[in-house]
Amino acid sequence: MKKLFPYFSQNPLDRLDQTRRDTLTVGQLKAAPSSLFLLFDGADIILDEQEKQCFFTKECLEAFQINQEDIVLLGSVKDITYFAVTIKEKLPQHLSKVSLRSFVHCDYIEENKLGIIAQGASVLNWHSLHQFCPKCGGATLVGHAGWRRDCLTCKRTHFPRVDPVVIMLVTYEDFCLLGRGVHFAQDRYSCLAGYVESGETLEDAARRELFEEAGVIGLDATYISSQPWPFPSTLMVGIHLVAQSQKLTLDPKEIADAKWVHKDDVKRMLAGDEGFGMSIPDKIAIARNLLEFWVQA
Repeated sequence: MKKLFPYFSQNPLDRLDQTRRDTLTVGQLKAAPSSLFLLFDGADIILDEQEKQCFFTKECLEAFQINQEDIVLLGSVKDITYFAVTIKEKLPQHLSKVSLRSFVHCDYIEENKLGIIAQGASVLNWHSLHQFCPKCGGATLVGHAGWRRDCLTCKRTHFPRVDPVVIMLVTYEDFCLLGRGVHFAQDRYSCLAGYVESGETLEDAARRELFEEAGVIGLDATYISSQPWPFPSTLMVGIHLVAQSQKLTLDPKEIADAKWVHKDDVKRMLAGDEGFGMSIPDKIAIARNLLEFWVQA
């Protein structure tokens, strides 16, 4: 079976955990001519579209008023150290902002480096949401080269978190279950998914979400693959569930429609056949990888 490599799941960086606590070394790396920087503004990545470039040298940062402490150390590979920082200022004419969802279709970088993009976008999003301490409300400052925030009042330390989401490949013999969420486009169908709750295993979360959304009892649960999903910061966990039956009882607040689709039809849709009156997720979504995994089995 071909190994799955969902978009954003490949990250070649050594994350330099030991280096993060050494402020002198981090400062030297920021100033190194070989270091590269990712620039973001919320859900947008900053690009030089003419040069098809998303990684910038330290000289580019001189055009902005940047607090050096806000620059996040991502890691290094092949003697190049990567950083990420948020830019809110007006951009020079040669730079532009592009939504991250659009960027992944531009082919600016190799697919095996997209995990660097996801890492930078996710941790910067976390920083934007944790300017104040959730315990006491006091202001927080960046620490540990961007991988911690420290409360100035109660001295509590906070670390970046991701939200785990199970996404289910649900099968019954030669059929799989595809659903259309209430906020999906009219013809868009995908695998069912939901957030993992406190005190819950991945397998139990997958079974619960399947039953809540579609009224289907899931039997065997098997892990397939995972995907960092920087919209804004989740970890998609692909789980294969074998259904007890094909009977559906949909939750109308969550699922507008769902249907069992034969494996042969899924193969044709993956190959580009648009004659089924429905579309499936594009290449950046792990849902598509799960379907590809299933039809190859």
